[in-house]
Amino acid sequence: MTYDAATVQMLRNVLDQVLASTTFIRQQHRSAVELAERILWLASQGERDAAAIKMHVLNVLLARAAA
Repeated sequence: MTYDAATVQMLRNVLDQVLASTTFIRQQHRSAVELAERILWLASQGERDAAAIKMHVLNVLLARAAA
């Protein structure tokens, strides 16, 4: 799937924010690659809201790994 430059920048910003979060830093189960893959998967499903993507990664993916 291809994305326009603005979408790529938004996805990169989301990844950077998640990687800098204390939620990610404190966890030990997920790699940066896994998070990037999930962000790309969400985008491939049509999600374009940066806040929704970030919330999903932080609250669903990372919270599940910590449990």
